[in-house]
Amino acid sequence: MSSRRAAISSLPDDVLLLIISYVDVQDILSLRKTSKRLFTMSKLRWVWYDAIKRHVVEEGLPVPAAAVADLKALTAEHLETRAVHAASFHENWNSAHPVVKNTLEFCAVNYLDDQLPDENRSAVTHVSFLPGRNGQYLITAVGRVLTCWEVPLGESEAYRVAEWVSAKKIEQVIVNEDPKAEVVVAYVSAHPVTQGVVECRALSFDKFHGRFYCRMELRAHRQVVMPLHLLHSDYLIFGDPMHVCFLTAPTIVKPIGKSSLAELPDNKVLTVKPLNRYLLVVRQRAFEVIIAPTWMGIRASYASLMKVCAHIELDIPASSAVVVARNSSFALADELPDWPAEPVTVLARHVDDGFELLYQYDLFPNPKAQASAKVLEAADCPPCIFPSLYTRVISVAPSCCDFRVGSSGKGFWTETRNITLRHARTPARCLVGFTVRPNPYEGKDPTRRTAHLQLCKDTLYARRCNIHEILWKKYMISSTALEDTVGRIAVGDVTGRVEVLDLA
Repeated sequence: MSSRRAAISSLPDDVLLLIISYVDVQDILSLRKTSKRLFTMSKLRWVWYDAIKRHVVEEGLPVPAAAVADLKALTAEHLETRAVHAASFHENWNSAHPVVKNTLEFCAVNYLDDQLPDENRSAVTHVSFLPGRNGQYLITAVGRVLTCWEVPLGESEAYRVAEWVSAKKIEQVIVNEDPKAEVVVAYVSAHPVTQGVVECRALSFDKFHGRFYCRMELRAHRQVVMPLHLLHSDYLIFGDPMHVCFLTAPTIVKPIGKSSLAELPDNKVLTVKPLNRYLLVVRQRAFEVIIAPTWMGIRASYASLMKVCAHIELDIPASSAVVVARNSSFALADELPDWPAEPVTVLARHVDDGFELLYQYDLFPNPKAQASAKVLEAADCPPCIFPSLYTRVISVAPSCCDFRVGSSGKGFWTETRNITLRHARTPARCLVGFTVRPNPYEGKDPTRRTAHLQLCKDTLYARRCNIHEILWKKYMISSTALEDTVGRIAVGDVTGRVEVLDLA
């Protein structure tokens, strides 16, 4: 043993640093406890900068600083904090029994809702984290009040930052997925006078003055506007057939996508996901890929918005779906590709012969697609290859609903399970976690590798429910949200309470 210690201690610093660069984050923390020399080396900024790139970013784990410029500007202490936080969240999520390490609970009820019935006055109908703010700002909708809360990490109290009061009850809220966009949230509420007409407003958030500003207002019939599908960058997609509304003045509304697909029976839009230059539209019976209205500040022409780059029809209609698109190593590049380099996974819930099934479809990048330097209208080659068959199918509970997924491939859905509580079995509403990661390279074509869907071994969160909630399907949990950058889950209930769960 003495000769081994002497051999290791005799190694030069550059060799030891090279060895440390291949060690996991938790092992680096263990190494610093062995000697003063390794303790000093583990404090170097280069060690943690390389650890974040090698063990966090390249592994697809979420990290608050997602750009090279942000990482280079951080100190060694900040890099270490982010690396340890990401590794701790990943380890806890995939453990046998995920543990909530901190809970922040507050009441989101505002007593301005005197025009609503008692059963709708205090229910938290929507919760969402604002993207790009490290899970420290939360949007809630209670009745006709939209509120932005500051929920700092590691604290036990939430602070009301801004508030917007609508004339009628807020029916739907959608948050901008682009963290750099000026407009952060859009909502729909009934018109206070005209029956059958709704109002859609897009709001920007001023943190310094603590208020919302209305940037766009749209009034139309309910069947035209509802539901809202996507708010991204400077555009809003809504309705079925779909329309796109550009938020810049003057407000421009144009049709988008293939209108004939909306005319098919049982083929409504389930979700719309932005994938760099394109949009993936998941319908009940079809997938379609269309050009995004805006990409890197360039607005697409109206003719290209009506063009479907690729589509495929399904045999069995889906009832709900979610798109999983992981941030790969391209997140550190200055320019993103037209289509993600990793497979894009669609999880669709089907009912087949009375069985509730979750189908996994993998969309592979097309190697023949044109480079991103080409203009939008020249994209004659489809950007992806649709699967001829599903990749995997698993059985789920009939109560499975409300899919939430983050940019790292982690997500969860809500379902009713029997859990053990105080040595007794009782029904509860549970959050079932999952992770979607690409499989290792198979064969000679790396573009055709599938994704692996891994379920968490235990529930992430559970709340007891009684038999009346199950029979009437009116559960205490009314809304959920996920922020996988810092490992946070928000849960709102019908009593107006909001819980923010820290898993890192």
